Amino acid sequence: MGGVMKLRHGILALPLAALIGCGPPDYTPVRDWANVAGHVALYPELMTRPGTAPAVSPSADAINAMQQALAIYLQALDTLAADGLLMIREDPLATYAPRVAPTSPKGAEAIQTLGALLRDRGRSLARAPQLRATIREADAPVQALIAAMQEAITALEPAETAAADQARARYQRLLREARDEPSRQILRDLSALHDAAFANRAAAFKNYQTVLADIARGHALLKERVAHLTQEETARQIRAAEAELRRAGARLPRDGLGIAVPIMAAPR
Repeated sequence: MGGVMKLRHGILALPLAALIGCGPPDYTPVRDWANVAGHVALYPELMTRPGTAPAVSPSADAINAMQQALAIYLQALDTLAADGLLMIREDPLATYAPRVAPTSPKGAEAIQTLGALLRDRGRSLARAPQLRATIREADAPVQALIAAMQEAITALEPAETAAADQARARYQRLLREARDEPSRQILRDLSALHDAAFANRAAAFKNYQTVLADIARGHALLKERVAHLTQEETARQIRAAEAELRRAGARLPRDGLGIAVPIMAAPR
């Protein structure tokens, strides 16, 4: 996806702690959590249905835009926690809201709010001292954006089930029409591959929604403990949230989701 490259270049971290006499507070747990969350939030494999062309539906594109917007915000949080400077003059999320609005007005609104916040932080040359205020202001739109992503993913599930049922019915019809055993065996093998691909995709939906729920809880924890981010107990809780997020991310099936499983066309 082109947005991944935008994520790499849209926000530039410029560490400045070494250039001043006293360093910022140690926000390493926040930085590490935000880094992990930003990486697992990007999951383009969710957009490609087995057995189809690479074209992405408007709903799937909206989900992808929300993924990218969330990941960019999390990268900005990572940068602030490292006392880096956000090299932003304009809204870095401006291109994502229009892709989301037709499918999820609430998601688009959340992206616009986060984009305006990041623009303001960039123009004010925000660094680690602005981390706490950023977390406070961002939590409501972050929670709204994740809720919109969850709703959009859930709305895709009936179409996914229907596509799996249609593919299965097609293979059954082709099996009935096959004239010899070798042909039938090939069809059975292809059908099994397709069933496995859809099962893998169903697991992807479930596991990615768990990832999103973990990101939402983790950010809520940051807001809840925002006045105590450098305390040992807070660091322990953030580390635990990071570990849980890593486990959830590791369960995301990534192999084969982007490869279309061949479907034999019905004879004319």
